[in-house]
Amino acid sequence: MSKKLKRSRYAFFINKDDGSVIAYSSLSGAIIAFREITYIDRLNQLLSQPEIEFDEKNDIISVLYNKKLFVDVDADEDLLVRCLYEEGVIRNSTLDIMLIVTRQCNFRCVYCGQPHLDRKMEKETYDSVIAFVRNQLLLRGYSNVRVTFFGGEPLVEYNNIIWFLEKLKSMLDTDFPGIHMESGMSTNGYLLTPNHFDKLVSLNCSFYQISVDGMSYTHDKTRPLVGGQPTWQTIINNLSYMVTTTALFKVALRTNFNFDVADSLQEFYKYVSEKLNDKRIGIYFETIKDQGNSETPQLLGEIESLFINVEIVGMLKEYALSCNNVTSRSLPCSRVCYASKPNYFVFDDQGYLLKCSFDLDNETNNLGRIEDDGTVEINESLYSKWVYSDYLSSNKCKKCSALPLCFGKRCPKARMAYGEMDCDLDVVKCEIEEMIKKYY
Repeated sequence: MSKKLKRSRYAFFINKDDGSVIAYSSLSGAIIAFREITYIDRLNQLLSQPEIEFDEKNDIISVLYNKKLFVDVDADEDLLVRCLYEEGVIRNSTLDIMLIVTRQCNFRCVYCGQPHLDRKMEKETYDSVIAFVRNQLLLRGYSNVRVTFFGGEPLVEYNNIIWFLEKLKSMLDTDFPGIHMESGMSTNGYLLTPNHFDKLVSLNCSFYQISVDGMSYTHDKTRPLVGGQPTWQTIINNLSYMVTTTALFKVALRTNFNFDVADSLQEFYKYVSEKLNDKRIGIYFETIKDQGNSETPQLLGEIESLFINVEIVGMLKEYALSCNNVTSRSLPCSRVCYASKPNYFVFDDQGYLLKCSFDLDNETNNLGRIEDDGTVEINESLYSKWVYSDYLSSNKCKKCSALPLCFGKRCPKARMAYGEMDCDLDVVKCEIEEMIKKYY
């Protein structure tokens, strides 16, 4: 008996102005471009039918099935999504640690909502974190360890970071020789000097998120030093050195935009394409959010942000730059917030175990404190609120064609505040379609 197939509810078929069709599955992350008229006609014929017969000799049907754009007619897609979540999130084999190594920063970004405090992580706390890593590897059987440094500005604590990485690496090499370790940081890039970078990458600190808000005339207004001095050129100089090396690293070059910054981005991405065009650098962008800073410049509405997002994608395609917003964030599980992942632990400078790295001083974000031996008595009630929620019990989530990207866990803090995610499903779908259409 021949097998019947149906179109997946997580399949997007996006018509472009030139007549081509882009097929995208949020269930698999596959993106396929149909550009030849014969293939487009055959695809449209298949899409016009409520069910089709599987034919492995039919190249289009085979690829649509293999990439989960079409599924078995009796497939329970709720179960397919749940299996994907179990494999991609629950059974993740990487132990993820984020360290808030300091609450101080050498910048005074106009939209930053974090208080700047003269506090830093002491070596005793770093030692406790190493003991925590050891305990988790023994108890949970993780095969990878990934550490992300955050702040404040983590490179203010460069010497302690190097000390910690060397000590962690020594422990792993001695006690867990098969475990792979990598690290990275979210940094403003000002202190990522050639000497600092060379030392960090030698210890496999290989991924960096660095924010540059357009050209110097916008960036230096939004991201100045403590004393108001400019920062753009120093960051660009550091990036320019990085791309001259043969080191294995990845940079997410992030832009936080409002109207003023957005107006500079055509010029900025042209500059990046000419001076920093390197496969190790990908572009990421976000609209400036309200973080409680009274000096935050004018914020954009959701629809305004959507239109600018699409415009930016067009710029990146024009200049042949990699767009992380499309390539990385269109993959299954890619929009699951780390705060909702059971394998992700945030430790602040005082050794408190947190889930969210932005809501640092909220008591609902304090799950316990690490002991000298690396143990933590976790507040299970709070922990469960951050990590566990049944996305398939939410009617809104079940209707969302992008559910496999986030599983209703894009922001557990918002979910706890509002009862469920406050997404506008039409905006979510429109943004995905328009950005893919623009980039491919």
